[in-house]
Amino acid sequence: MTDPRKLHGMILAAGYGTRLAPLTDHVPKPLLPVGGKCLLDHAIDGLTRAGIDRIGVNTHHLPEPLEAHLKGRADAARFEIFRETEILGTGGALFGAADFLAEEPDFVIYNGDVLCDADLAPLLADHRQSGALATLLLVDWPRVNTVSLAPDGAITAIGGTGSGPEPGAEARSLTYAGIGVFSRDLLTRVGPGFSSLITPLVAALTTDPGRVRGYVSQGCAWTDLGTPRRYLEAVDSAGEDTDLLRVRPITGHGSDRRFWRQTAGHGAFVTMLSPATDPEFDHFLAIGRFLHAQGLGAPEILAHNAEETTVVMEDAGSASLYGLANGPDADGIHAAYSRVVGHLVKLQQATDAAVQDCPLAVERTLDYTGLRWETSYFSENYLKRHRGLDCCDTSGLESEFHCLAMAVSLQPQVLIHRDFQSQNILLQGSTVRLVDFQGLRLGPLGYDIMSLLLDPYVPLSEAEIEDQLGRFATAVAAEPTSEGYTLTAAEVRAMALAAGLQRLMQALGAYTFLGLTKGKTDFLAHIPRAEARLVRLLDEVARLNRESEAPDLVWLPAPLTRLQAVMTDGENSLGGPS
Repeated sequence: MTDPRKLHGMILAAGYGTRLAPLTDHVPKPLLPVGGKCLLDHAIDGLTRAGIDRIGVNTHHLPEPLEAHLKGRADAARFEIFRETEILGTGGALFGAADFLAEEPDFVIYNGDVLCDADLAPLLADHRQSGALATLLLVDWPRVNTVSLAPDGAITAIGGTGSGPEPGAEARSLTYAGIGVFSRDLLTRVGPGFSSLITPLVAALTTDPGRVRGYVSQGCAWTDLGTPRRYLEAVDSAGEDTDLLRVRPITGHGSDRRFWRQTAGHGAFVTMLSPATDPEFDHFLAIGRFLHAQGLGAPEILAHNAEETTVVMEDAGSASLYGLANGPDADGIHAAYSRVVGHLVKLQQATDAAVQDCPLAVERTLDYTGLRWETSYFSENYLKRHRGLDCCDTSGLESEFHCLAMAVSLQPQVLIHRDFQSQNILLQGSTVRLVDFQGLRLGPLGYDIMSLLLDPYVPLSEAEIEDQLGRFATAVAAEPTSEGYTLTAAEVRAMALAAGLQRLMQALGAYTFLGLTKGKTDFLAHIPRAEARLVRLLDEVARLNRESEAPDLVWLPAPLTRLQAVMTDGENSLGGPS
């Protein structure tokens, strides 16, 4: 039997990795790290385990870091590098390395962008015993199974081309794993210039029936890391680091989406992996592009894959308003909130542009139905699950929730982020950036400002809240509404107070749901501050109703006395105030 050490291997590493762009604009795909080592080293390990000593590697796209990596290995003498001035494809690469590969009767090809733990020794043995022209490692990957394998091990069709199985034979449909053993006779079937390895193999199905064979490795783990989702799902949950690339998960959010930051040289990107059935995916794309085009802080979307629900976007940084607001810099906090309030005013002023240019941004409205959903969410999660009240206790609140939703739904409708809180607002120098914006819609004028100022994630002082609310009210009152009338600052403030009640109840429902249902218990720690702010706001609305007869009262609901009772006395029944 031929000594495997004399058998030559060839790792195909010249490709552009376009489906992984823009990451692969900076890092060649075979150098992407997985499990503590790059894909190229995984391929070298696979060939080494099979006893193969001499390995050729072709390069073209970003060849310098690939070649430097090989030359920096302790076993650098094993490698023969074939730099292609023009990319040659998987067939042309064999022609370019023909003299090296033809030194022994057979050679092994290993695609540099696959991750595979298969033992290649049985594949080599099967190939030598059969005398095949080619023996391809096959795996079962139903999404792309296009290789037809007959019961006797012969491949009868590739990609629908070929004779197919004999009548009555039970063929299997499988996928070529990008790893195979080939007779040097194949080298006479490829010529100079760009070509695909598959072309001579398909031709051989007719000219040499039975000589293109398949081998199925039982129980091997294999994946083609050709897309952002498949690559990041293979990355260690703690992230990866090499000299060329740093990959880190972004954690701490309540979403079912997963986010990864990838930093490569001067390039930095964030990739979002959405659930396969994410109903917000199209909204994220359309709204993100609209906000970016309007200069409203959304990161530029660089690439997306609708089938795999992934988005690669510009990295807007990690300096959040949340981090600043929980820090000691009081002057910086005031200046930052002032910028964010100004940014919110600009967002609301873009309402007409959204109607014209981004239908998905305005197809949904936080109207009476949506507002009542929020208070039902609050009742079901916070009051019943967290506070332990039963249906009889909460039934008395329905009329109060109805009146509140009616009052808030009458406010002018503007663009709202829907979750305009400190963790979704980034500060990049003097620029305000927005994330988690897929919920953008039309909604009450006062909703987002109170999402920001009553945010339970931050210990914003009452003085700062009042100052920024006044800043917002003054700015909004200076501009006519889309209906053509102007509001007073007092009216805007009244709208904000009413919408703030809604927002705080939504937040309490969300913290309870995320903490108790989703198991993200860190969210439960934010409940006390949200409770305190809701109590204070309930008191303020009640005070204004008692003391003022100003016209702005039309924007306030009647006092929520039943809710005040339960928020100030955990043991009190909601049948009436204590």
